Amino acid sequence: MLELPNKQDNPWTVLSIANEWKLLPSTLWSAQAPEFSPVDKLIDISPMALRLLQLDVQHIRTHVEGVSTLKNLHAGSCLLPGMSPVAQKYAGHRHGIFNDRIGDGGALLLGEVATPLGRMDMYLKGGGRTPYSLREDGYMGLRSAIKEYLVGHALYGIGIPTSLPLSICKHKRKIVRGEIEQSATILRLSPSHVRIGHFEWLAERGNASAMNALIAHLGGCYGESGKMDADKFFKHSVQRAAHLVAAWQVWGFVHGAMNTDDISVIGITLDHGSGAFIESFPSSMKNGHYSGDNSSLFSSQSESMKFGLEVLARALRLLLSEEQLNATLENFDDQIENAMLCGMRSRLGLMMSRDADSELIGKWLNILHRNGADYTLSFRYLMEWKNDQSSDRRLADQLGIDGSDKDLCEWLSAYRKRLENECCTHLERYRFMAAFNPVTVLRDRDIYSVTVAAEDGDFMPLARLRKRITQPYHDFLQ
Repeated sequence: MLELPNKQDNPWTVLSIANEWKLLPSTLWSAQAPEFSPVDKLIDISPMALRLLQLDVQHIRTHVEGVSTLKNLHAGSCLLPGMSPVAQKYAGHRHGIFNDRIGDGGALLLGEVATPLGRMDMYLKGGGRTPYSLREDGYMGLRSAIKEYLVGHALYGIGIPTSLPLSICKHKRKIVRGEIEQSATILRLSPSHVRIGHFEWLAERGNASAMNALIAHLGGCYGESGKMDADKFFKHSVQRAAHLVAAWQVWGFVHGAMNTDDISVIGITLDHGSGAFIESFPSSMKNGHYSGDNSSLFSSQSESMKFGLEVLARALRLLLSEEQLNATLENFDDQIENAMLCGMRSRLGLMMSRDADSELIGKWLNILHRNGADYTLSFRYLMEWKNDQSSDRRLADQLGIDGSDKDLCEWLSAYRKRLENECCTHLERYRFMAAFNPVTVLRDRDIYSVTVAAEDGDFMPLARLRKRITQPYHDFLQ
């Protein structure tokens, strides 16, 4: 495989790339070059990801050699100076069943890029088979690639921790995914791709020294200047997991694949190709309080995350006592409840905390659920609501609810009283809520329309949608 020389006229060669993963025990990785697969079209490049790498957006897009280099990275025909690809090895609970034969089956860690925010993994997804592909071919279909590319940008735009796609390419290779379609690849960035499954793999082998090495490797991801030990690592993992799943719940995101090999230990969203934003709200409330509902992927996410953390705790028994681990896990429910309350208060325009807020929030969400109201638009409608009867009627119409609905009338009365404690004008409340209630949310119909266009060779709809979802609080119609 060709490694590009360090030319000053190629913008990609200014990146400082390391391979710290290869310093970890070899049980955690296998060296693997991507398969060569000619690129048909470079579909899109992410301005947000380029800024993370401190690369100039216009320069990259217009630089002939820079564009060619990016396409060759996707094609698997070249590497940047310092890159040495590996496939990571891990295990995982899939649908509750432990599997130790899995790992990066269709993705490769090309290298770790130095940025002002710390190192960033650069991953190639869809680059062909690895030692852990099992019976899969390691390729990615165009439809799946477009969805993952857009979901990653939508999460990033809202402010939910996530890996961020850098670029997406359509390839000449055809693959079968139910029907014949073109293959695609994504380059993506993330502070780390370490999953709960990595610790399961090491625990299964009883490899405490490798586990300590992995925890030390993760220290930089938490912004720790000193040594990261196992106790501190687990506390960080629990806290970040609670805040992550709370953010999913508050902004209406369904991950869709919460196996332990899909759950990050540093609290970011990984492998979200099966994820989606809800359109109407499936209730996760009972009696005004947050609770799990196993009939819904959305409302069961907190329980799925807790199961994952319990699996992580079992793996960490190589290093910590069961008492230490249980003491940290005991705080998970409280942490997620507090994070969700904080987020929901902001969405409702409540700047201060009151004991009855949980009940007020729960009743609002139950009204949305009972009437099948649009989850995102309902909060935007509430932004425009004013303290008068005409606004009450207008809100009811917007939510598709009868104006005399008892639950809505009672809720609006309680909301009025609650706002009296806020000491803010309607305009101040509106501006505050505008920072937490997106105008645009990624919807399945949008993904479908840009995918159809991309299959026909038109990539502009995807670029326009990517721009909107990465600036979701901006009203492009104004």
